Amino acid sequence: MKNAFIIVGIVLTAVGLMIFAGALIAAGFDFSRLATAKYETNTLTADGEFDKIEIYTKSTDIVFKQSDSGEFSAVIEETSKVKHSASVAGGALKIAAEDKRTWIDHISFFQKSLTMTLYLPSSAFESLKIECGTGDVSVPDFLSFGNAEISVSTGDVIFKAPECGALKIKTSTGDIKLDGIHAESVDLSVSTGKIEGKNITSEGALSARVSTGKTELTDVICKSFASKGTTGAITLKDVIAADFIKIERSTGDVRFDNSDAEEIFVTASTGDVTGTLRTPKTFIANTSTGKKKLPETTGGECRITTTTGDIIIELSVN
Repeated sequence: MKNAFIIVGIVLTAVGLMIFAGALIAAGFDFSRLATAKYETNTLTADGEFDKIEIYTKSTDIVFKQSDSGEFSAVIEETSKVKHSASVAGGALKIAAEDKRTWIDHISFFQKSLTMTLYLPSSAFESLKIECGTGDVSVPDFLSFGNAEISVSTGDVIFKAPECGALKIKTSTGDIKLDGIHAESVDLSVSTGKIEGKNITSEGALSARVSTGKTELTDVICKSFASKGTTGAITLKDVIAADFIKIERSTGDVRFDNSDAEEIFVTASTGDVTGTLRTPKTFIANTSTGKKKLPETTGGECRITTTTGDIIIELSVN
């Protein structure tokens, strides 16, 4: 009897796989066509002038483009049970999603990737605020903001607006990428993901926090730089901080490439600290199990502590 049940189970599994394969062939191997949710594309408009943008959405990529007509509109792919609305009040454009799904609607297979495309009538805004559940956010280089705050649960953020006041970006699972920006301050945070930035100027502090992920910064000028992380290497190439650089890592290498600050503080449990600095320092270095190689110079304080790892620092050859 037991063997009979096993045989029946194998047969049913084989039949299910054959049906699934047939559905895939019929859909041209386009998994989105097998989605159980119903999708539609809608265009939103809103009357009134605005210099602030607020977006609250559940699951969609967000893209910004210039409006050819000089009027605002938003083309949104959405499900029939998660609908968006747009309104202008107090000089702020607000786009929000109303979620009418029940718990069973969340059990949806082969969900389609959705996109919200905003066509903006101008390029300079006082503020930008985005709260997104699942989706990528891309901010292009024709925009500028007095300040910007972006929070994404699952998704990547690409930010290229050349002028911004206070910039704050946070993702739980996803990467953050900055390119060619000038800001008053920059605050970046990821749980699982990579932080990558180049051609950045921050008049104030620049901070990069990671739980698990790499950090790579290139051609950066800031007042101070601080980075705290659990697992992940950090590489600073041509990064100049007027005041200090402070780095804390549990597991991960720390690499300097022609970078510098008045004072430098590095703490790493497991990982090497290596690279080149631009100016002489007074080095104070300690490692439990690892080798040390440091130039005998005097200058601003450079304090490096590792538990397991080498400490090898040289001065750049100009």
